[in-house]
Amino acid sequence: MPASEASSPLNEAPDGIVRAHTLPREGLVRHASPLSLLVLGAFMLLGLSGLLGHAGMDLQTYRSNAQSHTLDVEMPKVIRTGDFFETRLHVKAGVDIAKLTLAVPVELWREITVNAMVPQPESESSDAETYTFDFGPLAAGKEMRIKIAAQVNPRLHGVLEGELELRDGESLLVRAPRHMRVLP
Repeated sequence: MPASEASSPLNEAPDGIVRAHTLPREGLVRHASPLSLLVLGAFMLLGLSGLLGHAGMDLQTYRSNAQSHTLDVEMPKVIRTGDFFETRLHVKAGVDIAKLTLAVPVELWREITVNAMVPQPESESSDAETYTFDFGPLAAGKEMRIKIAAQVNPRLHGVLEGELELRDGESLLVRAPRHMRVLP
């Protein structure tokens, strides 16, 4: 190498760097610490175990039979704040229902954002205690499936409890107690 290149600023090491810093090292010095890998692995196993909650969408199914009507309700038992979830209702009419109405207590949907309901109700209303959704008539022996897509608002945690009611207008047909635990 010519003498002019050896003293070039491009070939000089920065201040404080000596040849010993550039030599290969032996052992675990250049690799990740085994302790950090063990800690990371422990966190991953803890998350996969489900001990921190939400080990999958653990659904609770409730079946209520009254006056020959059947109401099946599926919704999560435990959920985290911010999660999306579905509540599925399966209604089977034993006798003619003139005006199928779903009543949801306000406390069951506290800090819950309902994104969609399929099928859409013919009319909706609410008061201080209940949200009501009217779906129209349902003939004896016929079935209706209702899907409610919702999301838990981030500031909610604790337990939501209430009783879903299936009504014929104002007359109570079936009541289904529900509860859902919301983890932070």
